[in-house]
Amino acid sequence: MHKVRVIFMAVIAGVVLILFGVGIFVAARYTFWVDGAPRPGDMPGIVSYFVSAVNGTLAANLGALLGISISLRGWRGPKNATEVLQWVAAGWYVAMLLLAAAFWGWAGFTDDASKIVSLLPEMTKNAIGIFIAILAAVLGVQTAVTRANAIAEEAHGRV
Repeated sequence: MHKVRVIFMAVIAGVVLILFGVGIFVAARYTFWVDGAPRPGDMPGIVSYFVSAVNGTLAANLGALLGISISLRGWRGPKNATEVLQWVAAGWYVAMLLLAAAFWGWAGFTDDASKIVSLLPEMTKNAIGIFIAILAAVLGVQTAVTRANAIAEEAHGRV
């Protein structure tokens, strides 16, 4: 029964992650590749909604992995199927944020709603905040690990 649960989770997660990426490509399509582009007003609202909703979940997942998991357990590889899915989702999320940033850059970093689907600048602005948070997490974890190692070395030196 456990394998059925894992397979079910992996399939659903995979579909959602792929559709998240497709949504970013759809935003790029209405910005660059449709006849008469850009036509951001033709972007289907449901696609924007889906990408925004998944964005929030993936950002929370990434934050939990970096802010909670790493600070509690240090930098270690995933130990079970759920953790593997969490790390895959985090990696996919970062890749899609970079893709959205590349598309926005290709559009000249404009915020003009008549020239670009607003999803691309929004995702890129989220990416900036997330990358800053990742930097802070890495620096914070390294500081905590360094401090813990120094304390441990000091304790062993006294014994």
